[in-house]
Amino acid sequence: METPSQPPITKNPNGRPKVHTEAFIDNEAEKLLEWLEVKENIFIEDFCIKRDIRAATISEFARVNKKFSQAYEKVKEKQKMTLFKGGLSKKFSFPMCALILSHNHGIHQKTEQKLSGDSMNPLLFLMEKIDGNTKELVNE
Repeated sequence: METPSQPPITKNPNGRPKVHTEAFIDNEAEKLLEWLEVKENIFIEDFCIKRDIRAATISEFARVNKKFSQAYEKVKEKQKMTLFKGGLSKKFSFPMCALILSHNHGIHQKTEQKLSGDSMNPLLFLMEKIDGNTKELVNE
């Protein structure tokens, strides 16, 4: 006998039975959008815990279902903007915001380093980096 929380098992022509039907995933997309309306909800892992779903399953839902994929993208957009605004207003710790933005959204801090050689051989540092030897740039 099936429990109400578990969807029916359907056959997958490629082997293992599919546990989650399209209707079930559509319902989870609606639940995700409802969850997203709460201001404090910005981490998808909280939704996973609440709904008793693994994070890897959420990624699979987003891959196979357009409605869920759109809801998942909204979560990521809300997270990104909340972290930007929270970091700028100092509501959240800047290092933690930077870490999450880096890992989840591909936004990285950049540092610029300028290198130079001496006045006689301005590209000496570059030649040493290429082959480890110094080369005279002026032929005598």
